[in-house]
Amino acid sequence: MVANENAWVDRTGESTSPLIDEGLRAGLALLWRAYICAQATGANMWDFALRAGRLYEAGMTSSDLRWMIAKGFAEHDQETPRYGDTRRSFRRSNGYFFNQQTCLILTPSGAALAEHVLGETVRWAQALSAPASRKTAAFAGAPAAFALKPRWNAIRRELFLAGQIVKRFRVPARNQETILSVFEEEGWAEHIHDPLPATHDIDAPTRLHDAINRLNGCQINPLLRFHGDGKGTGVFWELSQPDLLG
Repeated sequence: MVANENAWVDRTGESTSPLIDEGLRAGLALLWRAYICAQATGANMWDFALRAGRLYEAGMTSSDLRWMIAKGFAEHDQETPRYGDTRRSFRRSNGYFFNQQTCLILTPSGAALAEHVLGETVRWAQALSAPASRKTAAFAGAPAAFALKPRWNAIRRELFLAGQIVKRFRVPARNQETILSVFEEEGWAEHIHDPLPATHDIDAPTRLHDAINRLNGCQINPLLRFHGDGKGTGVFWELSQPDLLG
């Protein structure tokens, strides 16, 4: 759980802070982004609804979704796609059952919660509705340790950021996967020391530099950038060009 969240009291008078962990933060950011985009375009909110599966990928749990709905922070319906439809269609859901067709949106109170919880990323969400020429300025001074952190799923061998897949490994890539595993173990700290095992056929700085270059290459969604510490002894991560998230 996130211990340093400032207390936020919802409309029931209860503090929500103890429940907000990193997985819920990541899913909440996705929902908030969809909410902002819908408002910015004047579209029906349900046109931007997110499937429960995508929120699970971001790190949310079914308990998180049930809590959001029970508190009135989110609504959920079942998507009912039909051949030839030009718009998304839904049927009303009741209770707390989720399946592959379950989609969620934030309510206004959920958007208020997201704005509070994500704090430092307020400008990021606002920038989504800004012209491209203003997006770079909107990110000026953003901290390297962005409120949204990547997630590395070692079993599926997939790297995510805010529910979007950044990289998927189809063949073994021991050095890259080792770096990602250590970042995951360290809670995606801004910097880690070189975690690669020593070899006799290549010097450590060269091996690390090669792994970093490969991490930056072949990204499905180029949202992250890795770079060395200038001494060949460590790795940093940061967001790639911020306008790619818009």
